[in-house]
Formats: sequence, structure tokens, C-alpha cells
Amino acid sequence: MKPRSHRFTVLFLLLNFLCVQVLFAQERVFFGNLHSHTSYSDGLGTPRQAFTYARNTARLDFLILTEHNHNEALGTDRIGIGADARLYKGPAASALIPTATAMTENGRFVALYGQEFSTISTGNHMNVFDIGEVIPTPKGEFGQLTQFLGTNLDSSGQAAIIMFNHPKSGQELNTNEYGLDDFPSQAAWLTNIGKHARLIQIINGPGTRTGTDERPASPNETAFKKFLNAGFKLAPTADQDNHKENWGNATTARTAVVANSLTKADVLGAMRARHVYATEDKNLRIIFKVNNRLMGDVISPLPSPSELSINYTITDDDEPNAQYQIQVWRDAVGGQAAQMVSSVIRSGNGPGIIEDVAFSGEPQFFYFKVIQVDEDDNEDRAWTAPIWFENQASPAGTIDTVDPNVAEDRAVASKNSEVFHLSDECLDAQRIKPANRLSGARARAGRRQHENCPRRGPNQ
Repeated sequence: MKPRSHRFTVLFLLLNFLCVQVLFAQERVFFGNLHSHTSYSDGLGTPRQAFTYARNTARLDFLILTEHNHNEALGTDRIGIGADARLYKGPAASALIPTATAMTENGRFVALYGQEFSTISTGNHMNVFDIGEVIPTPKGEFGQLTQFLGTNLDSSGQAAIIMFNHPKSGQELNTNEYGLDDFPSQAAWLTNIGKHARLIQIINGPGTRTGTDERPASPNETAFKKFLNAGFKLAPTADQDNHKENWGNATTARTAVVANSLTKADVLGAMRARHVYATEDKNLRIIFKVNNRLMGDVISPLPSPSELSINYTITDDDEPNAQYQIQVWRDAVGGQAAQMVSSVIRSGNGPGIIEDVAFSGEPQFFYFKVIQVDEDDNEDRAWTAPIWFENQASPAGTIDTVDPNVAEDRAVASKNSEVFHLSDECLDAQRIKPANRLSGARARAGRRQHENCPRRGPNQ
């Protein structure tokens, strides 16, 4: 007869396993590519050829064809959707949108469409997904783009989703990056672009090679951290920018979405909710939840300071004995970029938990980086969307600026926080460490006011 303590241990482990299975019962992982081209802009082939290849050869669950909305980069011998909108919206069955509709088969493959807006020299490229008209906005005019998107909704009647393509490296924002110079302030830029921006490429390409299953392009983690730190709420993607006839199969990188089913509505819904991660391994399935919420969510109002409840599942059918390092990264808008705060090691497929990750009670966000090592010591990496903690689930960009009418500015803030306090009378302000303390205009700049400030103790 087994000792009672051993039986209790086995029972506890079994109950924990069953609880985790229930926790992740509804979500599934689907793999695709959010950035590719055909001869309808500066690539090869037709939309039907691209979707067929992605479904049958690359074995993707979904593919989005994102033709350039302008014709200048295509050369004088080519006509793209920027010169002939019929290639995009029809009425011919060979046009992009009719082809995507015809090629979508729920539960098997989802064919989607979009456009790549602007040029590198005018502030970089954005993918705009699932809109019915070719974007007429001149390249580089990101302010005009947001106006166009305000009256041109996607097929579900919602604001179209934007992805930041191949972001520029470096820790500092460029003056024209994704239209920063088209708005009167960084706060206005965050507000207007942030209404649509949900995704950012951490990996893109190489898009002009003809091979298959090559190593993906180097990840741009610096840019990912930069835009999160600037205040955007973005999930990372790993795409290929296919220009050759290897749609979704040029590299092993994939963008994964966590959704309930493989339908157009659920794939786009997952993208809108940022239930997305980037992976260098073509079939690495990972799902992380923090406080029972999927990565990409915003948790509001702020919970009390506590230890986070972190659950996850990892599955790779090709590499069941792989080793994993799971890193936890934390940041708050402004100040330093994200820093790793915890790391755990595990082996093989299955569920798990991560303990001893503290939540301070202040606005902040967390994301995970997973490093997979196979039997031959080859590494593949994956990056999840963050999960944000804040007092209001407002669009990115609701940030106060310096108030010039304050005669005696007693504001204080932590350099690691996105809120400022009106004075030291606030209990939360009194907890700021001296090394992190900012005062006056510096405390207010780029931050919003702490709710119900000053918060006082029961005897005050």
C-alpha cells in the first residue's frame, strides 16, 4: 500500500493537470503568414496560385496577400492594384478579394487579403488588412491614412487592423517612423495610429529568395521593445514577405494565432485581440495565460500587488524531447526598455506553471520569450504578445502632456511608470524609490494622471 503522502501528491498532480487541461480547452493554435505578394504588385504568380501553394505545399492554416497600394515601385512594365483597382476588388473572379473568398474553407484554410501602404523612405511600410477599397492615400501621408480608415471599415464593420512592417532598428524613434512627423505630438500619433495598430513584425523575410525552409531573417527584438515602450499595444509576428512562388514556405518562421476555430472571423478576431505570437519553428504550439487571461489582453482595473498566476502549454510534435528556456520580460511605458525578470527551464511537451513573478500594482506589461533547443543543440525562438495591466482599457495614446498652467508643479512619478501623482500626499507616490523619482514637468511629460489622486490613508 502506498504511503498516504505519496497518494496525496499523485492526486494533487493529477488535479493540477486536469485543471490546466480545462483552462486551455477552447483555444487552438493556427499558423500562417501575414505578409506576401503576387504579380498583382511586385511578386510572382496569381492570388489563386499563392493560396493554393500556401494550403497544399506550405501547409499553412491561413495566408494573407498584401499587395502594395501604389504602383511606383513596380517599374514601368507592370500594373498592380495601385494602377488598376479591379485586380484587388473585382468584378472578375481572378481579383484578389473574390479569390480569397472562394479559397476560404472553414476548418481547413483561410485566405485573406490586405494592402501594404507607403514606402521605406517616407516612414516605412504598414500592412492594412481586410478593407474593400484600394488605399488612395499618397505614400508617406499617414495622417491621411487614418482619415481614410475612419470611413473605410473592414468586412466586419470594424476599424481595420494595421501591422508595422520591418520596423527600423535602434532604441530611439525615427522622426518619420510610421508617420510620427504627420501628427502634432507623439501622443496624437499614439492615439490615431494606435486605434488600428495591433501587430509588429519581429521577423520579416528574406522575401526575395526562391528557396524553401530556410532560416528566418534575424529577429528585431530592439524594435519590438521600442514600440511597446512608446505605448503601442502590439503582438509580435514572424512573416516572410514572399515575392517568389514560395508563399509561406520560404522559411520555417510562422505567425501563430490563438483562436477557437479556423474561420476568417476567428483569425481576424485573434489578430485584433493580439492573441498572436511569433515563432521560428513552423509548428511550435504555445499558449500562455496570466491571471487566466490570454497574452494580448488588457487587465483592468489594476489588481492589488501580488504574485502573478502564470499557466502555459507547450507542444511540438516533431521535437517531443526538446528543452525549453522560458523567459519572463517586464516593462512599463516610458523609461528603460523591457528587462528579463525571470527564467525557467523545462523539458518536453505539456503544461506548466511559472511561479514567483511579482506584480507591483502599477501599470506595466509582461511578455514571454521561449527558446527551444533540440537534440542537435539547434535553437528556435518564439515571442508572445504582452499582457497589459492598467486602470482603464483605453486605446494606446491616452497620455497627458505637460500642463503649462501649473504655477507650482508638485507632480511626482516613477521613471518606470506611465502615471504621475499630483503630489507626495498620494500614498502611491510615497512608495516611489528615490532612484526612480521624477518631479514637476518631467514627472508629467508623457504620462497620465493617477486616478483618484491624491490617494490618502484612512486617518487622513
